[in-house]
Amino acid sequence: MRFCDLFISYKIGLKDIKSTIPFTKLPLYRKIFVIILFASAIISVILSMFKLTWIAYIPLALGVISFIVFLIIDSLKRNLEVMLNEHYAPYSNSRMKMVIEVLTKYKIDIHNSESLDMLIDEAKHAQIHCDYLAPLIKPFKTLGAIIIPIIAFVAQKIGEAATQDEMITMAAQAITLILLIFSLIFLLTPTIKELLYRDYNKYNEFIYDIRQIKLFYAKEDSSSSN
Repeated sequence: MRFCDLFISYKIGLKDIKSTIPFTKLPLYRKIFVIILFASAIISVILSMFKLTWIAYIPLALGVISFIVFLIIDSLKRNLEVMLNEHYAPYSNSRMKMVIEVLTKYKIDIHNSESLDMLIDEAKHAQIHCDYLAPLIKPFKTLGAIIIPIIAFVAQKIGEAATQDEMITMAAQAITLILLIFSLIFLLTPTIKELLYRDYNKYNEFIYDIRQIKLFYAKEDSSSSN
């Protein structure tokens, strides 16, 4: 057996555990918030399609207000206790039970901190090797170091030939373009990362789960032996 076999078993185990809460099982206030949120978004889009721009802001404002109210209600002690007892704790128990079953299957002692640390180190090592974009970072940095001086030189030549108003317009356009490009990269990077090496985030989940096992089981064993 190898670490990759254990990790595949872990991923299979995750598929049997539902991480989301069904709408029908949500508390009433959460159901109301979801309905208001979707309704406000749909109404706003419809009003925008009919070019009622200012009116379209009204349902958006109601959505924002409902979100603030939701945060206040959701943070109440009674609601936190309900979510903990009915959803969070059962999910954590199911997940930890699955992880323990996988570790036991591969004869790993959950009470042995050293074995768990070795498992975490191996997961980190495997995670680095599955990052296929990492080797491209250095060439892109080198390319950027070459392109930036060229862009600066061209901008200087354009600035010498352009008027002050033209310079202000070009600067505003350039800033807008740069902001759009960085926003696009910021939005697409997680998606691209998920598509190209889907196991990367799974390794983070695995490492986190092993640390929980180490925290709640390895210490428990050491204390009982004293």
